[in-house]
Amino acid sequence: AKEIGYHTFFWSLAYVDWYQDKQPSKEEAFKKLLGRIHPGARAAAQHSSTNASILDELLTKWEEMGYTFGTLEEL
Repeated sequence: AKEIGYHTFFWSLAYVDWYQDKQPSKEEAFKKLLGRIHPGARAAAQHSSTNASILDELLTKWEEMGYTFGTLEEL
C-alpha cells in the first residue's frame, strides 16, 4: 500500500457487531465499548443499529473521560 501512496490504519477497538441476529442489548454494547477504550484507540466503524443508538451517549462519556476525537490526518 505504501508503495502506491496509501497509508494503512487498523482499528484497536471493535467487537463482532455485524451479525443482525446476534445483536447485543444497548447496555451490553455500551459496556463493551466503554470498557475497551484506551489512549490511542481507533474505533472500527460501528456496523449495527444498536451501536448507532448509543453513539451519542458513548462519545459523550468518552469525552467526559478525557478522550478527544480527530480525523486520521489530524492524529
